[in-house]
Amino acid sequence: MLAAENDNIDVLRSRLAVRTAEANRKIADTAPNPNLNLSAVQIRPNLIGTRRVDQIADTLVSVDMVLERGGKRRARTAAASALLAASRTDLAATRRDIREAIFDSYFDLKAAEQRVDLLGNIAASYTQGLQLAGLKTRSGAISGADLARQKVEASRANTDLQQAQADLRSARLVLATLIGQERLADTISTTSDWPGSDVSGQPAPADLLALQRPEVLSAQSRLSAAQRSLDGANALRKQDVTVTLQYERAPASLGIGSSVGFGVSVPLAIRNRYRGEVDAAGTQLVQAEAELRKATAVATADIVIARNAYQQAATRRQTIEDEQLPAARHAAQIAEFAYGNGATSLLELLDARRSLRAVELDAIDARNDEAHAFARLNAAQTTADDN
Repeated sequence: MLAAENDNIDVLRSRLAVRTAEANRKIADTAPNPNLNLSAVQIRPNLIGTRRVDQIADTLVSVDMVLERGGKRRARTAAASALLAASRTDLAATRRDIREAIFDSYFDLKAAEQRVDLLGNIAASYTQGLQLAGLKTRSGAISGADLARQKVEASRANTDLQQAQADLRSARLVLATLIGQERLADTISTTSDWPGSDVSGQPAPADLLALQRPEVLSAQSRLSAAQRSLDGANALRKQDVTVTLQYERAPASLGIGSSVGFGVSVPLAIRNRYRGEVDAAGTQLVQAEAELRKATAVATADIVIARNAYQQAATRRQTIEDEQLPAARHAAQIAEFAYGNGATSLLELLDARRSLRAVELDAIDARNDEAHAFARLNAAQTTADDN
């Protein structure tokens, strides 16, 4: 899991999104810079070359400062802060999804390993039985037709084993890719057992739990950002004031001498009343409200579906392990005993073996399905605090 946190591209992309949101918040929480103006006015061409430079023109220095009104800075900072919170919960959702994908791939790998072990034992058993059947054929104990049937079954078992080995290599590569360790794919194997089948405790109501899911919290933060953006759009109608401080240095012999000035300028809201900006922000707010309702409904349904799917998967696994698998093993043991004592045919023995193999493979699949459902349930019930 640590490898995925460090190397998975989706997690890295989400972390970069958080950094970008942090930078955007710093940008939003910044006042406009003042402007420094330097100029020379009332230049006297007839005095050029006869007087000093400071005596042939007035020197003007001024500073313009924009004073924002209407809470513009506060609104855009609040919107940026809400988007930062949304990016952080997006990161939590990405981590949750990556964990689920890794768990799924891990369980697929474990199932592939168990299929290889099972089919390897079956193939080895058929190979050993085929050697014994060859001896019995030469002694006349079984017919050539029975030997041919066993050769077919042995070949089929080896083919199934080869396919299972190919699936195992694919499962290793999928897991290695998720954790960013592709070069070590051939060495990856599972070490732990299947997850427990008991989900203890009374589950929280799905609708309440959904409100703490990362994607719902992210939608709530984006709604807050849209509300603050609407505030900012309305604040545009409060005209900013530009304050100017001025110092003019002039020769006393040519005028009143140096002086200080002060000025204020305000835009006239005649042509642009920012109706478009306000309408656009209002539309985004309505869309954000709809996205929040959708995210909440989807999260609630996801939790309910995950709980039902896990119960169904656990019931199926228990039925196979407690009923079908013991019955298939018992039937195979009876068939082996009967065939060894000449009380049944080879066809019935092979049929019992095939049934046992199918049920054993079903048991592995059922365990894998239950593990997938367990991982999905954990992901569905994961809140932002769990990350």
